[in-house]
Amino acid sequence: MLFMDILDIQLQVLAWGLLAGAAWVLLKYGMPRGETEKLDKGFGYAFFTIGLYAFVTGLWATFVWPLPSSYNIVLSDPYALFGIAYLALGLALIYGAGLEGIMYMIAFLSLSVFIYGADIYHYGMTSEPAAAAAMYIIIALAALLSPLLAYRRTSRWFAYIEVVLLILGALLAAYIGASATFEHTADWMKWVPFYG
Repeated sequence: MLFMDILDIQLQVLAWGLLAGAAWVLLKYGMPRGETEKLDKGFGYAFFTIGLYAFVTGLWATFVWPLPSSYNIVLSDPYALFGIAYLALGLALIYGAGLEGIMYMIAFLSLSVFIYGADIYHYGMTSEPAAAAAMYIIIALAALLSPLLAYRRTSRWFAYIEVVLLILGALLAAYIGASATFEHTADWMKWVPFYG
């Protein structure tokens, strides 16, 4: 079977999705109450699109196991969970649904991400185990705290803490994803298909 590694683009999409999440939180908590409907709907479409890509590619990788060994468990499964979270958040924002249930679901999904992060660190997986584990744990912490964003009475200071966590997670994802792009490009530079 041909080894297909799309992890670099998945990490970059994760980074851009987390930055979109940070922008949404920052704008939502910076706007007066009642003026966020158009903002929510626009970000809803963005989250839905990012979530769809993440869910489809994460689910594909979960079923196909394109990566070597147990990397499939710790890298593919949480990406599908990210897709589920963003699909649900996107749909809720598009249709104007309450966010409480969605945010609690995201918080519960984050528990698996904490476990995956600890697993990566424990077994020294990836070429950057400390950075990968930190990325997982920071993103999981942001997700675990997300139910507080569903309540308008949440202070702006908490929203700013959430933004910082999302940006830190995004920076780590972008760094690891960009590193993987250069590493994978070098690894595949001389590859030619069997027909050519």
